[in-house]
Amino acid sequence: MRPIRKISKGKLHHFAQKGHNNAEIFMDDKDRIAYLDSIFSAAEKNKLIIHAYQLLNHEAHWMVTPKLGDSLRLTVQSVGREYVRAFNQRWGRTGTLWDGRYRSYVIDGKPTVELNIQKYLDKLPKDNGLIRDEVQWKWSSCAYYCGTISQVQKLITKKNYWSFLFPISAYWDLGNTPFERQFKYREFLKRSLSDEEIEQIRKSLSRGVPKLK
Repeated sequence: MRPIRKISKGKLHHFAQKGHNNAEIFMDDKDRIAYLDSIFSAAEKNKLIIHAYQLLNHEAHWMVTPKLGDSLRLTVQSVGREYVRAFNQRWGRTGTLWDGRYRSYVIDGKPTVELNIQKYLDKLPKDNGLIRDEVQWKWSSCAYYCGTISQVQKLITKKNYWSFLFPISAYWDLGNTPFERQFKYREFLKRSLSDEEIEQIRKSLSRGVPKLK
């Protein structure tokens, strides 16, 4: 049975796309660039506000706010047409790339809940053993929010994706200056989420129900 999907315009959402049977959806950096190009372009066209993102090898996570009721659907459909076609042609494959439909839910809770979900995204590469420090992973918005632009982020900076990011209100509330917000977010990342908090986020994504707390 498909999970119930509720998309609310003007509301913060967490959505994810995962590889079919947990297969990789990005074989290399060229794939990741093509995917980001596709989704940022489609989001701008379809009025989907992007707040944060995280690309792993077999899945991609996003925090977004649809300005219109079909902003998210149209953006994902566009990525399905453009990126999947290019990926299949490049790697000589056919068929679906995704593990069913994209998963999403409305983040309907306190500002601390919103920040915890962004933290959940930012910690995924570390939790999956890809890096030792969250800001080392260049395929996410983490370094942008931490103010830590190192050598590995140069490609992302050059592509100018971060100019299309809009911080969530809970991030703005961390401080009055960019430096203060970046410092407090770096400190915030040092505190791990509890097993219960992680399980709640995973269940919300799997079932398509609001994340409340």
